[in-house]
Amino acid sequence: MKSLIVNADDLGRSAGIDAGIARAHREGIVTSATLMTNGPGAEGGGAVARENPDLGVGVHLVLTYGRPLSDPATVPSLVEPDGGFPVKASAVIGRGRVRTDEVLREYRAQLERARELIGREPTHVDTHHWVQEEPGVFTAFLELARESGLAARPLNDAERERLRAAGVRTPDRYVREFQHPRAIDVAALLALLELIAAAGDGATELMCHPGEPDPELERTSAYAVARPVELATLTDPAVRAKVRELGFQPITYGDL
Repeated sequence: MKSLIVNADDLGRSAGIDAGIARAHREGIVTSATLMTNGPGAEGGGAVARENPDLGVGVHLVLTYGRPLSDPATVPSLVEPDGGFPVKASAVIGRGRVRTDEVLREYRAQLERARELIGREPTHVDTHHWVQEEPGVFTAFLELARESGLAARPLNDAERERLRAAGVRTPDRYVREFQHPRAIDVAALLALLELIAAAGDGATELMCHPGEPDPELERTSAYAVARPVELATLTDPAVRAKVRELGFQPITYGDL
């Protein structure tokens, strides 16, 4: 059986993103989302989760936006002098600066906050800006998934093997090609869905970043202008029809 998880990252980042994810789920092909728990919009993201019980909601674990939920004094390797997280993944990946125990402390706090916000057990975990590429972060990421029993997003085959060896559920494939500056129009997504189907049986996650127009977000995020384009593509009737035509079973991480 060919199963498809369409996961929208960044729930709780802004009101425009929240509205876009909700619409992409109700009117489009999005089946899943991951919630950022450490920003001022987290409550709004939690409300979207509660209002859409069929939307699988996981935790978008953050080390590169806002401030930690932990006391900054207890996670000094994760924060800048002002006590906030760095804003770029390059400050985490490849630097060897983060302590695994501090990452795990903060990730546990974010998971617990997600439980409070969405009112149910999250379906899975993934990382903002893919910071699990840093070895010390991945160790904490794996341990959080293992101890919580949640599924997890692997970025590559090696991560998938390590997660599964630890008893963590993962999809068989992870596809992140649907994003700007790569093509995010309808034709591009239709072609990508054909490629996923050609890979055969198994569960695939297709990552996306939909959102409604959001002037405030446009002032702080270069990707803001691409989000409404993604939303239009994900809700296009031709895309919905293609998912059915190719025989995909829409699922969430909770179904793995």
